[in-house]
Amino acid sequence: MPHPILITLLIFILFLARFAWILTHERRSLKSGFMFVLSLFSLMLFAATVLVNVADLDPHYKDWILPLFIFGFVAIALAVTVFAFTLIIMFLYDGIKIIRKEGNHWTNYLSLSMGIAIIFFLFFYPQLGKFSNNSWFTYPYAFLWLVIIYLVTIMMMYTLTAWINLINWKTPPVDYIVVLGTGLLGKQVTPLLAARITRGIEIYRKNPGSKLIMSGGQGPGEDIPEPEAMAEYAENLGISKEDIIIENKSRTTNENLRFSHNLMKPNSRFCIVTNSYHVYRALVLAKRQGLQCTGYGAKTKWYFTLNAFVREFIAYLVITKKMQMIVIGFFALMTIIAATYNL
Repeated sequence: MPHPILITLLIFILFLARFAWILTHERRSLKSGFMFVLSLFSLMLFAATVLVNVADLDPHYKDWILPLFIFGFVAIALAVTVFAFTLIIMFLYDGIKIIRKEGNHWTNYLSLSMGIAIIFFLFFYPQLGKFSNNSWFTYPYAFLWLVIIYLVTIMMMYTLTAWINLINWKTPPVDYIVVLGTGLLGKQVTPLLAARITRGIEIYRKNPGSKLIMSGGQGPGEDIPEPEAMAEYAENLGISKEDIIIENKSRTTNENLRFSHNLMKPNSRFCIVTNSYHVYRALVLAKRQGLQCTGYGAKTKWYFTLNAFVREFIAYLVITKKMQMIVIGFFALMTIIAATYNL
């Protein structure tokens, strides 16, 4: 029978190899986040197996290996607790800050709502379990727990995958840099949009011969189409007008990508430039159109990023609503079966 160390080592190598394959072939899937976590946990399992076997070989090591395990578990529990409280404080603080700075629009309440929701589900929802002795409450309570655990898991994987897709190394040269629009103030480029254009110019200068595609439409309160203001801003930063292409028909990120791609020469390589919180969803939409590309994120103020990230995650759930409905439907079916047979 294979030795436990060999088994756990092989498991780690398999997960790591799969993660590496996803990174080099298609990292725009949540599989990249899942495989990263599985690789990490399999590495921890391998390390624990090695320590246990070392202790078996030499009893003298048992005196420090057990305290080491205890310290590790305590450290992990403490880290999770600190992370949870830090997350709550960040959501609440940033939620209040964005409302004060950006106005009373409903989308600005997402961060604050998320902080309140975390507090409720961590501290108050478990208290409702006291009523689970009532048969009418047991199964809906368990169903909601399954949905909560599932959504938290998906959000964690979404976050990891989004971070992974912000890291670009050894990428091939691109022919086009698509800068996504995000609204104007009359004729003026907003700081948010200026950050995207500046980031796009950085990539343009690293890819000689490339073109900038300024993509966006003309929304309410905008005196001119976004790409015209974006092009003027880029020209003021020293970019030749001949290297700027205008795409001014799009109204959504999906249209940004499709219409911009139609302006490119066949078999061209391109990348997307937007704010960091928006990169992954844009890449998912590109993937669904069958477009191969990478994404680059522009810096954004932290308080705005956190709120926008919640919005982007909700938008991702909407994009993948069929899959989410299937999973939640499965949970509902299992709950109904459990209630029917009184399991």
